[in-house]
Amino acid sequence: MSNTPGSSYDEVPYVDTCHAATHPDRLATLAAVYGLPAPSLERCRVLELGCARGGNLLPMAMELPEASFVGVDLSARQVAEARERAEALGLRNVAFHAMGLEKIDAGFGTFDFVVCHGVYSWVPEPVRERILEICAANLSAEGLAYVSYNTYPGWSSRGMVRDLVRFHARSEETPEGRVERARGFLEELAGHVVRQEGAYASVLKVEASRFREADDTYLLHEFFEDDNAPCFVHEFLRRAEAAGLEFVAEAQAPGLFDGLPESARELVSRWAGGVAAREQYLDLMVNRTFRRTVLRRAGGPPAVAPAPEVVERLAARAVVVPSPVAWDAEGKDGPIEFVHPGRSGSIQTNDPALKAALLALHEARPAALPFETLWKRVREGLAVRGAPSPRPARETREALRSSLLRLFLADFVELHVRPPRPATDPAERPVGSPFARRQAADGNRVTSLARRRVELDELARAVLLELDGAHTEAEVLDAVVARVCSGSLELSDESGPVREAAAARALLAGEIRPAIERLARLALLAG
Repeated sequence: MSNTPGSSYDEVPYVDTCHAATHPDRLATLAAVYGLPAPSLERCRVLELGCARGGNLLPMAMELPEASFVGVDLSARQVAEARERAEALGLRNVAFHAMGLEKIDAGFGTFDFVVCHGVYSWVPEPVRERILEICAANLSAEGLAYVSYNTYPGWSSRGMVRDLVRFHARSEETPEGRVERARGFLEELAGHVVRQEGAYASVLKVEASRFREADDTYLLHEFFEDDNAPCFVHEFLRRAEAAGLEFVAEAQAPGLFDGLPESARELVSRWAGGVAAREQYLDLMVNRTFRRTVLRRAGGPPAVAPAPEVVERLAARAVVVPSPVAWDAEGKDGPIEFVHPGRSGSIQTNDPALKAALLALHEARPAALPFETLWKRVREGLAVRGAPSPRPARETREALRSSLLRLFLADFVELHVRPPRPATDPAERPVGSPFARRQAADGNRVTSLARRRVELDELARAVLLELDGAHTEAEVLDAVVARVCSGSLELSDESGPVREAAAARALLAGEIRPAIERLARLALLAG
């Protein structure tokens, strides 16, 4: 978000997406875990600084119809599109303003949650200062603010790469030309540096891999904007303190410190003389490049160490999934590995209750289960499998609470004050998420009702577009066949492209129901 009208954010808007870590439920859950009061979610007020086209705010507004949402962005083009989308979705609880942050004052009112993702590091210093001032001045007494930013030491190597690609693409006049020129350059440079075994070559290879997978819009705004100012976390927290704010937790992997080896934790504890120092030494240990920091107004009740008891008041949702080998194995008496899809990391456990809990959460997906419901299913699962319990039921329950809390703090399990509520079983006339259906009209990337970005294949996208609640499965099949005949959906068999209705129907007749069920598992069906 530039402070100059007509910036590259107008020319090349960010890819439309949501950020689950910014959701009021996530922030309120963190408050609960750390023993802090938090506003009620049902009628909360949310302000997003740098709202772009509303890809983050609009799904929240749909999920919490009694709450109110305000988005601010300097890009008039993107704000206009956000307003159009809100109107098309029939939303009356969200407003968008094309304006600079300097125009936000006390008259804007107070908000229970202030969200600022992907802005702080990418604007001039006066705007960064203003962001923190707004978080302090416009937060309600129990409100929470979320601010993300690039951090050292991790961004040191990435900043070097930024300088390299900016130099290489210096003669390109268009944003698209700069990104295209940068992609191939890193790949070639990484393969030809003189010392292939050195740290420099390693950095180039890692970043070249990231460039291959990243969106053009991300690369443009991360590497080619004039403003990109990483900072050390102790500097950020000092500025936040000066504005009247204090640190609560990180919105992602808040328990990262506890995941360090014991010797590393002892060193950090010995070195650190306060919260800011502890967080800084933690970043030095893990070479962190990006933070998602949750703040509150200073002077409130002190935070407490997370206690397992809080899990009983929350709902749990699966993040990790059983590895295919474990899931297909006959019986589940041995250790089971659970992996984190789309991210490195896994856990392996032989604890009967935890295995039963994680399998129950996996089977319930995309729904979340209140702890009491989960505990009931764990006991039922243990009884069915005849798994021996080395502990009495009360100790097993307490151990399960502790395990779920640790997994939440490491981002292997979600906990929720107010969990997502997608439909888990397709209705006779399925209803796709209205926001996802609108996104699917433009492309394959959509936002699920579980607050995640999902990439659809072409068939799933075509099916989702027809799930308006008015069509049966047979009528959806008719509509998808019509798309094949019109050429808007490509379909092939052994002989080549299919265009005739009869051939398309024969190929698709058994595919529509599985596609709808996949959409349900992806949390793309509304209740």
